[in-house]
Amino acid sequence: MKHNIVTFIAVTVFALSGIIFWETGFAWLVLSLVAVIYFAILAYGSFKIQANYYFTSIHKGKRKSVALTFDDGPDEESTPKILQILKDKNVKATFFVIGKKAEKYPELIRRIDEDGHTIANHSYSHNYLIAFFSTKRLKADLVRCNEVISGIIDKSPLFFRPPFGVTNPRYATVLKELKLCSIGWSLRSLDTRAKNKYQLISRILGVLQKRDIILLHDNRSVTADSLEDIIEHCVQKGIKIEPLPRLIDKEAYGKKPDNF
Repeated sequence: MKHNIVTFIAVTVFALSGIIFWETGFAWLVLSLVAVIYFAILAYGSFKIQANYYFTSIHKGKRKSVALTFDDGPDEESTPKILQILKDKNVKATFFVIGKKAEKYPELIRRIDEDGHTIANHSYSHNYLIAFFSTKRLKADLVRCNEVISGIIDKSPLFFRPPFGVTNPRYATVLKELKLCSIGWSLRSLDTRAKNKYQLISRILGVLQKRDIILLHDNRSVTADSLEDIIEHCVQKGIKIEPLPRLIDKEAYGKKPDNF
């Protein structure tokens, strides 16, 4: 784990700096600089999931195609529109669902599954403060999400995406205990900020590459409005859209473990 290595180096440098500079009058300045650098690295590692700082997430595919992934659903208005487009275009996607929303809209979860898409864990609460949850509370949250999903489709997801893409050592512990695979992304669509569909389409197609895992949200109307054009442009560019499990060569579901 990169975090352990960085912490070891920081503690060592901190101790040596204290010894070396103690008599110079610059000790506190040097120690403060070491501390600032260390916490800056922690912040970067926490907010940049691609850094794989606390644990390893999957951000790219193994095949020369791309995968569509949707976060924060299901949504009673946008998700059905997205599902219809995916069905019409014969495209399979992965939905990282919020447990409490899945609980509220079980029929949408069943429809996602029946249409052949993958359903994955995006936490139960999607709480803004989830990064500050204790290990016990975080585990309970992820377990509850999987319980809701498996109660609806009788399948236990193995894929998980941290809310907001924020990571920390507690996630590392919980994911290992629950045997969940963390999935990041290589292309962030920024559909939560897009003012219109043309801005979103331009953003995606301007940087799209083979092996990309594309991050979208199925609770955004602009995403639903843009999806058909995005898929068509991929077809025109000769870029195949495949299910995430096939792209990364990982099983999406597993047997229900004792933890759940």
